[in-house]
Amino acid sequence: MRMALIGFLLPAVCACSVLGWGPSVKLQTVRLDMASRANDDAPLAVDFVAVKDPELLKVLLGMPAAKWFEQREQFRRDYPDGLKVWSLELVPGQHVETDQIPIRGESAAGLLVFASYAAPGMHRLNLDARKSAWLRFESQSMQLLGQ
Repeated sequence: MRMALIGFLLPAVCACSVLGWGPSVKLQTVRLDMASRANDDAPLAVDFVAVKDPELLKVLLGMPAAKWFEQREQFRRDYPDGLKVWSLELVPGQHVETDQIPIRGESAAGLLVFASYAAPGMHRLNLDARKSAWLRFESQSMQLLGQ
């Protein structure tokens, strides 16, 4: 009986991983509010990064945003199937609310957001399995609201 159950469950578990039925980006809505004088009154690059590989996720969780933006293209070359990036650029005073999330449904062990502030700091948030995110970009840092 036990072997029969294993024989039945093993292909099902394998199919889930092969067919991409594992964890995925659940994000359905995003609200981005950038303060009027944020980032020294300069545009701000923002990347939402869906990370498929759990080991790569650990690396990125320890990485400040400046290093991410500096090495982003190399990560894309090294892990072509390991991460998907949704890039935006915000200007001071801009407010965006959207349900058009290009990375929604992507297979991912985690979802991170990086902001390219001129000021030093980590400027990285872990959005995990959120269905919605409201991010406020202040003068030198970002915060996740409505937690």
